[in-house]
Amino acid sequence: MISIIYGAKGSGKTKRIIDAANERARLSKGSVVYITDCADHSSVVDNGIRFIDINHYDVTDENGMLCFIKGLLAGNYDITDVYIDGLAKFVKKDVSELEGAFRQLDLLGTEFNVTFTLTVSAEEVPDFMRRYI
Repeated sequence: MISIIYGAKGSGKTKRIIDAANERARLSKGSVVYITDCADHSSVVDNGIRFIDINHYDVTDENGMLCFIKGLLAGNYDITDVYIDGLAKFVKKDVSELEGAFRQLDLLGTEFNVTFTLTVSAEEVPDFMRRYI
């Protein structure tokens, strides 16, 4: 399953995704993962959450990000939730070009019973994302 938090740059998406991850960490019986490119967020993300600064892993494109996530899931069978703050920025693509990545994340979510929550910087989401709102 995928859920998106969208809005314009500076609209509070990061605070909302951090709050959602922190709340989920209190309720989840498994592991919660938070992926960002901003190390400063580590001070506000609950210490029970696996915090990942993607800058340390040389992920520069869509395929690299998907492989990274598959590796996380392969090595950690108890992950229930993955929060990704800024996927389009990590992979250097416009959100409108991420349909394939969203489709793959949706399949992974179904296969491994994981919920993915992502931020999307956009005034209006592309049609393929509407089902995740």
